[in-house]
Amino acid sequence: MPDRPDRSSDGRSRPVHFGVRVILSKEEAFGACQALADAGRVLVRSGGFEEADSLGSLFELLEERLVAN
Repeated sequence: MPDRPDRSSDGRSRPVHFGVRVILSKEEAFGACQALADAGRVLVRSGGFEEADSLGSLFELLEERLVAN
């Protein structure tokens, strides 16, 4: 399990080490997609079109990876 970003005994942040893969259950993956879609809609309504586009790109990447494997 990768290290979590917490404080060492001297108060400094410890580095974060990410794993090679992220494993999500089907429910978690669908939840992530739903959260991205919901957030994108909220951003569009509030005028955050550029940010909504970024979330849309992330959604498409996630969807592409889910379908490919």
